This record gives sequence, structure tokens and C-alpha cells, in this order.
Amino acid sequence: MRETEGDARLETSLREAIPRLAALYDRFAHALDPFDRGRDIAEQTFNSELAGLYDNLEGQKPAFRDFRRFVIVRCKRHPAASDKPPTT
Repeated sequence: MRETEGDARLETSLREAIPRLAALYDRFAHALDPFDRGRDIAEQTFNSELAGLYDNLEGQKPAFRDFRRFVIVRCKRHPAASDKPPTT
């Protein structure tokens, strides 16, 4: 799938939010205890912030489902992209 102009616009508008969202996503998506209260809070916070970001988008918006998928893909990629090997 090629990156469209809309994807580039979303990428730019979400650049600052992705690290925070990635931490929240990791906390609830990869929780060892599915009944952990912290996991539930992380998921609620993630969904709340996601809805707020979607509401603040300007111009033509993608469907919320597509927007959510776009953000989750970026959240999954973020740890690998920000992990830098040590220099010697």
C-alpha cells in the first residue's frame, strides 16, 4: 500500500502523540495479566486520547476505524524505530 497525501498529513499531525500512545498501547496490548487495573486504565486512556485526536483533525477525516488502525500500526512500529543500538 502506497502512502497517500492523507497518510502523510496524519503522520505529521500525530508525530508528537505517537510516543505517548505507543506506551499506552504496549501497556494494555501486551499485559501479562488481563485483569490488571493498570491495563484497563491504559486502554481507557488510549481510547480517550485517540478519540480526542480524531475530533481535532482538520480537513477531510478518514473513517474512525481506519484512523485507529493507522495509529495502532504506528504504535507497534515506534519501539523498533526508537530503539538505537549502543555505540562503542
